[in-house]
Amino acid sequence: MAVQARKRVPRFALDYLEGGIGEELGLQRNRKDLDDIILCPRYLRDVTSIDTSCELFGRKYDLGIGISPVGLGNMMWPRAEHILSSTAQRMNIPYILSTVSTTPLEDIARLAPDVSWFQLYVPKDVAIMQDLLQRVNRAGFKVLVITVDIPVGAKRERELKNGLILPFRLTPGLLLQVAGRPRWAIKTLRHGTPWFVNLDSYIDAGDTNHLSEFLTSFFMCGVTLERIKMIRSLWQGTLVIKGLLHAEDIEAVVKLGVDGVIVSNHAGRQLDAAPSSVSALQAVPDHLKRETTIMMDSGIRTGLDIVRARALGAKACFSGRSFMYGVAGVGDDGVRQAIEIFRDEITRTLQQLGCVQFSVMDHTWIDGA
Repeated sequence: MAVQARKRVPRFALDYLEGGIGEELGLQRNRKDLDDIILCPRYLRDVTSIDTSCELFGRKYDLGIGISPVGLGNMMWPRAEHILSSTAQRMNIPYILSTVSTTPLEDIARLAPDVSWFQLYVPKDVAIMQDLLQRVNRAGFKVLVITVDIPVGAKRERELKNGLILPFRLTPGLLLQVAGRPRWAIKTLRHGTPWFVNLDSYIDAGDTNHLSEFLTSFFMCGVTLERIKMIRSLWQGTLVIKGLLHAEDIEAVVKLGVDGVIVSNHAGRQLDAAPSSVSALQAVPDHLKRETTIMMDSGIRTGLDIVRARALGAKACFSGRSFMYGVAGVGDDGVRQAIEIFRDEITRTLQQLGCVQFSVMDHTWIDGA
């Protein structure tokens, strides 16, 4: 699917999806450290029937994989966020909509009322934050995911080189990239240029010359415990923190009453020297894994990766690129195909390991444990 996506999507959009930061060592580390997790099979068991489901915050999902938030989703493929959310609803996996998505949050809540979560980049302005939270609540989202790992907008080499500027400007370089992807161009003309529609009432278009500058000016330069405490008092639903890597930070938010944590290094897009998500997951103390719902994203590419993370204590995993490749490479049916690939790989991995139930996979399957 990735190969097909590269043939259909302009370079600037593909670089935004695929790229990391700096020398992209964090991207490589995410992959390498997952590959280093060795699992030891247990044979002499009947593995005819496998239960791949997982339970998160009182809801049972069909698989231990969900769709990570991806900003500017419709830039990767027109109507991508509609396709992702509606397919997630139909196939019963979590879908996290980004604050900087390009589809009204109310539309996504209607398309995926049972599985949609909302990811919040916290605005500096408290009044704007409160209004946004009220909208999310009225729309019907049950889970709020606060992302805390963008204290400052990242300057990513690929984005600087390929000319990604918001709002879009038809420079000669951009026109050349678009001309080489006519299907993407025609669909984008039909459905409209991607834009931060959920923030329209709060910002001026002139404030968004570059994505990193926009993030820095509009959102908090470091989400504090005090702000999380405030959000906890305002939000009555499930509250998850995304982007923590240090055990002490996880302990601190658990004490504030959050319901879950997604261990993540933002897919290697913020700090090239950050630890991989899976190594950070390994470092989370056992008592925190018992006290709260620990999940993971960044680096997940296969069903084997998901089982590895489950063995290390993650209740579920999330991936953004995998599903975006599906919709960009194949179209409307691509997300379903990606989910079915994950389902098959999780099932086969569990069968090979001698584990008939995803939810009981634990550290005892790790080689040498």
